[in-house]
Amino acid sequence: MGKIQSNQSNKRKSNTKKNHPRKESFQLWLDSHKIIGFFLILALILGIGLGVTLVFKLLPIPSPYRDINYSFPIYINLFCLVYRLFDYWFLDLSKTRMTIKRYADLFIYLNSIGLIVHLFIGIGGKNSKGILPPLLSLDHRYIWFPIATYLIFFSLASIITLVMKYIEKKRSQS
Repeated sequence: MGKIQSNQSNKRKSNTKKNHPRKESFQLWLDSHKIIGFFLILALILGIGLGVTLVFKLLPIPSPYRDINYSFPIYINLFCLVYRLFDYWFLDLSKTRMTIKRYADLFIYLNSIGLIVHLFIGIGGKNSKGILPPLLSLDHRYIWFPIATYLIFFSLASIITLVMKYIEKKRSQS
């Protein structure tokens, strides 16, 4: 009689409290506390920005390259590197498995499009001179730094993608 009663109470408990994985429970908590979730993500974004700024200031980089016009590519790539990991671990509930190839695809698209837009068009508002002027309009002695940054991140992501395809091909042949 005691076993039947304890089984029934366990069934009731399991029906009232669903067991969610940590990721889902964190997402449900963020959904139910939207203001706290907003400030948590805002703090993360500001923390990443501050962290990148501090790391950038600690590196022995000459002062002309620290200007946002020249350092924007490294800021955006480092930001995406950290935020994408956070997004996958805590916010993404799509059940699709994160692979290194999917992770690298972000940097392929970001840097290929970013280089073309930043080099020739720039990034600006309607009635402003521009947030980021085209690289070709800046001092030609320093534009190699953002171009090299775009190309390095693009090349690394491309190499990772090619290696992953090669490994996949080898596995399928075996």
